[in-house]
Amino acid sequence: MASPTTVALLVKKAIDIASDKRVQTFIASVIVGIVVIILIPFLAVLSIFNAEAGYSRETAKIVFDGGPIPIEADAELTEYMEDMIDAFEEIDNAIADYNEEGFDHIKVKSFFYILYFTKDMSEFNEEFYQDFVNCFADEKEDDEIYEELEEYLPHDFTETEKEEIRSLYLFIKYGYSVTGQITGIPGEAFDDETFAQLMTEATKYIGFPYVWGGSTPETSFDCSGFVCWVYTHSGVHNLPRMTAQDIYNQCTPVSKEELKPGDLVFFTGTYQSSNPVTHIGIYVGDNQMLHCGDPIGYANLGNSYWIKHFYGYGRL
Repeated sequence: MASPTTVALLVKKAIDIASDKRVQTFIASVIVGIVVIILIPFLAVLSIFNAEAGYSRETAKIVFDGGPIPIEADAELTEYMEDMIDAFEEIDNAIADYNEEGFDHIKVKSFFYILYFTKDMSEFNEEFYQDFVNCFADEKEDDEIYEELEEYLPHDFTETEKEEIRSLYLFIKYGYSVTGQITGIPGEAFDDETFAQLMTEATKYIGFPYVWGGSTPETSFDCSGFVCWVYTHSGVHNLPRMTAQDIYNQCTPVSKEELKPGDLVFFTGTYQSSNPVTHIGIYVGDNQMLHCGDPIGYANLGNSYWIKHFYGYGRL
C-alpha cells in the first residue's frame, strides 16, 4: 500500500497536470473528436430523411418498396412518401386494367416519381392515373413516351428531368445507373455450349499474374485485357482491346435475377480513376467470377471486398 506521502505527491502531480493548459486543450480536443464521431452518422441520417433533401435514392427506394418509412424522416417528408406510395397503388391498379404482361411498372413509376414527388397530388383521380399509364402502353420507346406525356399533362421535360428519370429507373431495376435508352431488355444469355467455349479459353490463363496494360498471353493481362482476349479468342464475341469502363458502356444491364454464366460483373473504386468502372470479371455461376486478380483465378462475389465495390452486371 502506498504511503500517505506518496499519495499526496501523486494528487499534487495530477492537479499540476490538470492545470496545464496544453493538457486541457488536448483533453478538450479528444472530447470534441469523440462527439463528432458519434454525431456524424446521426446527422447523415437526418440529412437524408428530411423534406429539404428532396429526391434521393434512399427515399425513392423506400417508396418503390412500399415502406416502411423510417422514424428518422421528418413530418413533411413522411407525408410526401406516404402520398407517393398511395399514388403508386393507383398506378398499379391502372396498369392492371390493361391486363398487359409487358407493362413496365418501374418505368411508369420512375416518370411519375420525378414529376410529382413533393408535389400536391390531391386532385389526381382514377381517370388521371389511367390516362397517365396509357402514355406507356404498347411498349413505347422513350421519345414516344415523352411526346405523349408532354401533350397530355402538359409538361415540357428538361434534360435534367430526363436524366433523373433514367437514373432512378436503372437504380430501382438494376441497383446502379447507366446512360442511354431505358429499354430494360437484355439480349440472350449464352447457352451451355457457348459458355463452355468461353471457359475453355478463359481457364487456360488461371495463375497468370496481373500486369497493368497487359492484353495477351505473352505479356499476361490486366482485368479488361483478360476479358477482351477471352471473349474474342474463344469466338463467342468480338471484343477489341478496351477498358473496363468501355466494356461496361457496351453492355446491356441485367439484374441479379437475370444474371447468367458468361455475363460480366463490374466494380467501382478498386483504384483511383476518373471512370466509375475500375474492374471487371466473368460471371461463372454460383455467385463466383473468374477475373484477373493477381493472379487470374476465381473469386466469390459474396466476399466483403467485392460487395463493397460492386457496380453492376452487364451482358454483351
